[in-house]
Amino acid sequence: MRKIKRPGALFVLFLILLALVLTWFFAASEDYYDYTSDTIESSASVAPLNKESLLTRSAPVRRKYDTEVKYRTFYLTAPGAKKVELLADFNRWGKDPIELKAYRKGYFETSVALTGGEYKYVFSVDGKDVADPTNKDRRIVDGREVCIKTVR
Repeated sequence: MRKIKRPGALFVLFLILLALVLTWFFAASEDYYDYTSDTIESSASVAPLNKESLLTRSAPVRRKYDTEVKYRTFYLTAPGAKKVELLADFNRWGKDPIELKAYRKGYFETSVALTGGEYKYVFSVDGKDVADPTNKDRRIVDGREVCIKTVR
């Protein structure tokens, strides 16, 4: 019968040392990869590397809005007005009318449940369109000046 040789202490020490060096090497290379990928991404955002990244960078930023329902108040002071309605894109520009409740001294108010987004609106005071004087965020849509209410 042949006797099986067992590895010597020097060989076991070599294997342990090799395992430690490989562990260190892979950890260092992973850190280096993280560092270089962050550097490349940040430099690409400053100076795009190709035409496609330039085009995607110049695209308008799409804002994320909250989907939770929030109540927003619409109000208008119109002394002498008989009827004030809210005309907006969320009520099909008055096809589903939202009438503002009249309070004393020509103050009209209503609250509307809205999710996050941008909404266009105007007031109808006795049948005549009136922009919200307290809202300076306005646009011209189909030849009509409308106010923008942003719900975040």
